[in-house]
Amino acid sequence: MSDGRASLRTGHAQLASTARYAMIVGVVGLVLVAIGVKIEPRRALAAYLFGYATVFTIVIGALIQVMLSHVTGARWFTVMRRLTLDVTGAIPVLALLAIPFLAGVRVLYPWADPAALPLDARAVIARKEAWLNVPFFVARSVIYLVAWIAVAWALRRAARAQDHALGDTAVRATRRLRRLSSIGLVVVALTLTFAAFDWLMSLEPTWYSTIYGVYVFAGGYLAALALVAVVGYLGSRGIAAEGGAVTSEHFGALGHLLLTFVIFWAYIAFAQYLIIWIGDVPHDVSWYVLRSRGSWGVLGLIVGIGQFAIPFVLLLSRSLKRRPGFLATLGGWLLAMHLLEFYWLVLPAIDSAGLSVSWVDLAALLMIGGFAVASACWRARREPALPLGDPYLARALHYVEP
Repeated sequence: MSDGRASLRTGHAQLASTARYAMIVGVVGLVLVAIGVKIEPRRALAAYLFGYATVFTIVIGALIQVMLSHVTGARWFTVMRRLTLDVTGAIPVLALLAIPFLAGVRVLYPWADPAALPLDARAVIARKEAWLNVPFFVARSVIYLVAWIAVAWALRRAARAQDHALGDTAVRATRRLRRLSSIGLVVVALTLTFAAFDWLMSLEPTWYSTIYGVYVFAGGYLAALALVAVVGYLGSRGIAAEGGAVTSEHFGALGHLLLTFVIFWAYIAFAQYLIIWIGDVPHDVSWYVLRSRGSWGVLGLIVGIGQFAIPFVLLLSRSLKRRPGFLATLGGWLLAMHLLEFYWLVLPAIDSAGLSVSWVDLAALLMIGGFAVASACWRARREPALPLGDPYLARALHYVEP
């Protein structure tokens, strides 16, 4: 039984090959970003932050989903959990990739050089100086990155131990994963919230929103579920010859979860907009005024329709949710919308005149995405596709959607 299940990880060579190609893409992106920084430092660093935020929110979203599946005892997700955990293999590389924008704090963030700002903005930033100063900013960022690495490492270590567990030992290993996840969720929720405040919201330091961290989480988690749909579909095709571990029943359950968080993301986004607009405080409203006019407004409308209206209507269909190919295609669409959403969040702070796509935006995505995919695939190539020691695996393999 154990040998049979161990064979469920297929395509080791394909994972290694994907890692090599992704590494090449990352190196090409690195060279282009370096050229961009030389030509126009602030624009290149803004593009880099956009690419970094797009990728890291997906990876942290995947980490949160793994922990939620343990805490809630979601048996159906057992067959997708290892594929999702593989995504978190990119976290150590993402920690290294944070160095460029942390090194460019004084170029990228206006609060680091308030003398260049209008007098009213300087007065606002002066009140936040205890928090918004370069040494403390960098120190906090290091804490966030170390926390994410530690949580991901602890989960992967416990998951590997579970793979070799039998009987009561397997049950104890599963309980340990649940305890680790309970603690990890608190740690990641807090650090992700503060990272969203520091890395993204402070690009416009006179503006703030108390639910901005939840908004960033909602978008990243939705994109992570979308990635799970894509990776799960690819994994199901690779596993099909070994018995079809991931079935339409599992995709149906994943579709329900996607629908839930499509609605949740829209609710948080609208709640933030409504509260700030009703308050009508100039510093607060200015953030939306900038992003709702001209080409930025068009992009915001595209994100709203593409990340809520279209998937909401499609995911209402039970039959469509149960089609792996459809859900993977929708997952790819939602990942594209996630990219556009973070472009809309980051770039207006740098280029308020209007949407102006630069080649360095693509270069940053190639660099960060390439290195992240390479790291995740390289770490995944030696591990089984399923949690072999999970006592609920057999039940999960035969899951039937209610």
